[in-house]
Amino acid sequence: MDKNKKILLKIFDLDDDLVENVSLETDMKRNTLYVKFKRTMNYCSVCGSVKLLSKGYYTSTLVGCPFNGKPTLIKCKINRFVCKNCGSYPVDENPISYKNTNMTRTAVITILNELKPYTATYSQIANRFGTSTSHIMNLFDRYVRVKRKKLPRVLLIDEFYFSRKVKFKHPTILMNFENNVIIDVIKSRKQEVTLEYFFHIPKEEKEAVEFICTDMSYTFKPLLQLYFPHSTLLVDHFHVIKYINDQLNNTRIRVMRKYSHDKTSLNYRILKNKYKLLLKNEEDLDDETYKNDHILGFTTTQSGIVYQMTLLDDEINRAYKLKELYRAFDSITKKEINNYDMEKELNSIIKQFKNSNIEEMIEVAETLKNWKQEILNSFVWIKDRRISNGPIEGKNHYIKKILYNGNGMQNFERARNRILYSQNKYESYDLDIEYTDSIKMKKEDLLFNDDETDEFEE
Repeated sequence: MDKNKKILLKIFDLDDDLVENVSLETDMKRNTLYVKFKRTMNYCSVCGSVKLLSKGYYTSTLVGCPFNGKPTLIKCKINRFVCKNCGSYPVDENPISYKNTNMTRTAVITILNELKPYTATYSQIANRFGTSTSHIMNLFDRYVRVKRKKLPRVLLIDEFYFSRKVKFKHPTILMNFENNVIIDVIKSRKQEVTLEYFFHIPKEEKEAVEFICTDMSYTFKPLLQLYFPHSTLLVDHFHVIKYINDQLNNTRIRVMRKYSHDKTSLNYRILKNKYKLLLKNEEDLDDETYKNDHILGFTTTQSGIVYQMTLLDDEINRAYKLKELYRAFDSITKKEINNYDMEKELNSIIKQFKNSNIEEMIEVAETLKNWKQEILNSFVWIKDRRISNGPIEGKNHYIKKILYNGNGMQNFERARNRILYSQNKYESYDLDIEYTDSIKMKKEDLLFNDDETDEFEE
């Protein structure tokens, strides 16, 4: 075999048994590979007659894989015939491409593999292959349609922000706590959408769900009453801590505004610039490293700065202590839990929040009271892991990157497929199933809907 031919066959993943001649031309913009395929047709594909006469070649141009940092076009010469029996003009099949596509099979597989990482963008891949972004998106739609997974024993439910340009701005994500697999992404968190979605899931599948973990949103409560009456609802304990921290921060802002008439004062400056330390977990504060603080005017530690902040105002002092009181309750471990009357402990905490005479902490007391049973339910461990929405929060980081890299992605179905394909480790494409219908946005999904408000009561 000619040495150059052998090299080109290897580079472009071509089978020597199928190729008669191959050559490569290259310029500053692209590579052009010329391939002449051997004859493979021995009888007429229309009538089955063996009376075939050569009728020259049919030429087609395919997009191949990039080489040396440049896109590659493959110009194929395929044998063409005339049948003496029926008069038809059959053509050999192109052995390196799929039907109804102008890409080689190797290029299709490479593109789909390159779309797996959350950092990949349609436009970057399109530039590499010398084609259009819409072409790459259509290719993805053709071979990647991810099906819903079976509902798990421990179901996590959360939502994320999608786009301001669509009707449903907050899709719902479902995840398996035990293996971190995303079960599905639902178009919206709104009750009419989620209730309709779960209605179509088989009853026995819903009955197999033992625990459901959500944030403090009343959106999902009707789901349990209607479809999961035998499941236990847990509130995500990280969301509770975040909510209490947010309320502590609101207290800090309200107190800080008392001193806003003199923004050069110590009280205003320390509350303005050092608030992040106030929101940190007490045990995470550095109490060993002394540094000069330019606001306080003396050397101290992070713990020392927080202490000075609590000295400024009695409300901040008491609100901070209440935050740490709840954190201590939430930190009770699997080994320690049998030593506590959890309901009694929580009732005592709620009472202290309520009697604080701090408006933000009184709101916390009301929220804790409304979610008391779900908070108590949250002290459940599966294989030494406490049930929480932590796995979803981790996925949401990557989902945000996918949507950001998509430069304002608005097509929900395509975004859903991309999220599931990228974030489920073993999710793959299926080249044996070709979806001919295109994923297009419905007109009603693009309508602005300012009435979709946050269905949160915290």
